[in-house]
Amino acid sequence: MIKASFKNLWQKWDHFWFAPQNLLGLAYMRILLCGTMVYLYAVRSFNLGYYGDNAWIPRSMALEIMPDLYRPLFLWAFWPDSMNMIMHSLLVVFLILLTLGIGGRWLMWAAWIINAGFIQRNYSVNFGADIIAALFLFYMSFTQSCERLSVLNLIRKKSTFKSSDTISSMMIRMMQVQIAVLYAYTGWEKLKGGSWWDGTALWSVMANPQMTTFDFSFLRSIPWVIPVIAYLTIIFEIYFPAMVAWPKTRKLWLLLGVFFHAGIGIFMGLGPFATTMVSTYFLFLDPLILERALKGPKHLFASQN
Repeated sequence: MIKASFKNLWQKWDHFWFAPQNLLGLAYMRILLCGTMVYLYAVRSFNLGYYGDNAWIPRSMALEIMPDLYRPLFLWAFWPDSMNMIMHSLLVVFLILLTLGIGGRWLMWAAWIINAGFIQRNYSVNFGADIIAALFLFYMSFTQSCERLSVLNLIRKKSTFKSSDTISSMMIRMMQVQIAVLYAYTGWEKLKGGSWWDGTALWSVMANPQMTTFDFSFLRSIPWVIPVIAYLTIIFEIYFPAMVAWPKTRKLWLLLGVFFHAGIGIFMGLGPFATTMVSTYFLFLDPLILERALKGPKHLFASQN
């Protein structure tokens, strides 16, 4: 009986991590993630001075400014600073191709290496979208992310598609676990600071015109709104892993996440960060819903039977 229980447990573990999965959610994530990076780094092309010889951080000190905990042993930027324009343009082209579903694993790897090089070259100019996007680009470089929603499929008129292989299945699960851990960790970190308990952390952002796109000074007349939003933010982040793991609350929590990040994108001007985070939500959606959505609104709202 004990042997049978362990065998059953092992089978469930094996199925959770390695069972074949529909790749449509991964394809939607690829389009939104890589499309966001195309915009982010196309705009960054006008500020390549951050990575040159006259930048705030000279090449010799690029790794020194990074925290000891995750300082790499070597700089991924294997090219000289004089080639920054060429390499950055190459990165944008690679990301455009990946958005269109062209290139697969090898091109994804090449894009990640170049992207990691620029991130390390001047770590001080990066923000959340750069780090999170690079993280998930690394995971996706192991997957069959271009199997679905590729322009090549349209050209070839491909109508039958593979399920995920073992490595792709594992990486899809890893990305689900990673985003859940990210939310929970940021939520618990907020609890350490007294400014999140009294709401002043949020007010210090909303009252700063350099960090918002609207004038929120009117909230001084209704001060209770700030701590309410702060508490809801903490609850959303801490309980994200549990709520998306339970099928009955998954859609609700993902919808809350869309509104949460839409608010960040609209009111704080952090659109790339918002779309980067939301791109992972496709991995939690029922593949049947995504397949029906691909066929059009009429099929989306049709009965599953």
